[in-house]
Amino acid sequence: MNRAIQAARAPCYKPCVGFHGEGPMAERLIFRGATVHTGLEGAAALIPDGQVVVEGGRIVSVGPACPVDGGGQVIDGTGQHLCPGFIDAHTHVGNLPEGFVGESKDFNEMTRPVTPEMRALDAIWPGDMAFEKARRHGVTTLCTLPGSANVIGGTAVVMKTVGNDVERMALRPRDHLKVAFGHNVKHSHGIKSGRMPLTRMGIAHLFREAFEKAERYEQARLLDPDRTPPDRGLDVLVQALNREIPVRAHAYRADDILTAIRLAKEFGLELILEHAYEAPMVLDQVQAAGVGIVYGPAFRTCGNSEQLNFGFEHVKTLLDAGLRVAVMTDHPIVPVQYLPLQAGLCVRHGVEPEAALRCITATAADLLGVAHRVGRLKPGLDADLVLLDGPPLAVESRVTGVWVDGAPVLA
Repeated sequence: MNRAIQAARAPCYKPCVGFHGEGPMAERLIFRGATVHTGLEGAAALIPDGQVVVEGGRIVSVGPACPVDGGGQVIDGTGQHLCPGFIDAHTHVGNLPEGFVGESKDFNEMTRPVTPEMRALDAIWPGDMAFEKARRHGVTTLCTLPGSANVIGGTAVVMKTVGNDVERMALRPRDHLKVAFGHNVKHSHGIKSGRMPLTRMGIAHLFREAFEKAERYEQARLLDPDRTPPDRGLDVLVQALNREIPVRAHAYRADDILTAIRLAKEFGLELILEHAYEAPMVLDQVQAAGVGIVYGPAFRTCGNSEQLNFGFEHVKTLLDAGLRVAVMTDHPIVPVQYLPLQAGLCVRHGVEPEAALRCITATAADLLGVAHRVGRLKPGLDADLVLLDGPPLAVESRVTGVWVDGAPVLA
């Protein structure tokens, strides 16, 4: 890419920063007496007998319990645990709804293998019962992606789990480009439909072909926009080339992981690996690439050979290597309400509890690009809070209260 043209790339995406709830903001709330899990690192991670003050749907203070001037509703959390709302960084909530066996689903546009113009936003049904299950179990934010049938499947949506209008629920309404490697793509196109790609070679070729076309399109638009009509799909790929949106690459096997890294390097893309079961086998290359990882899901038998090498112990390996790791359910593969249990099983395999909690709070928010809104308990962030009768990731702990933007969902 010519340096002058690359420097001239103009952002064509602005994240939505408007209203994200569906009801009025709650009054001033004072959560007092619980053990507060902030989602921060080090000594600031835990505050015994802590206090969180919420006003106007935002957190205004976090610290040890103390008298507060000005009044407000006091929520006594003595003997309980308070933490940020859980964040599931990879789901199909809303575009693969529960309870409709045999009805066509809205997460894979399999009529073509390259469909960057598809938007998960346009397929979300807020009536999916999974939203209710999520919020009642403390999952207050999630990312719904297109499926993994296509080489390039379209863009994801990051949203709150409360509301009936996906545009108002969305934190980032058109963000994160889903791409896929391996079995699912080959099976959906080459095997079932007899069209490319039938092989991993074909997948990589179509990926390169699409991004090379986007580079030519961008140059043409910059040099003579009147003679180059806009193209929605290519505009999305240009955003990825500009690193305005990350590329979320479905890749279980080590060879697919390395192909994703190779292609991301070739086109200068920001890469996040999805699933990444065999990432520890190529740890040096993954470390060198500096990619984020959204790991999981678990509790299932292997659907194909790509899924043989899953292990919660791998989360510790990846974290110890200094990588940013979130844990996912891939709902409905694992029901979204079991997200904290997935993180809890990482603790069983050696991950420190607060580090495991960050895999479904702070780090998930970082990877999704919404850390300025959610994922930690700190002043200025949205008041998305979960109160539990025990430690957040303990299997015996029950959620006793959930607040989204300071408004009670379960209380």
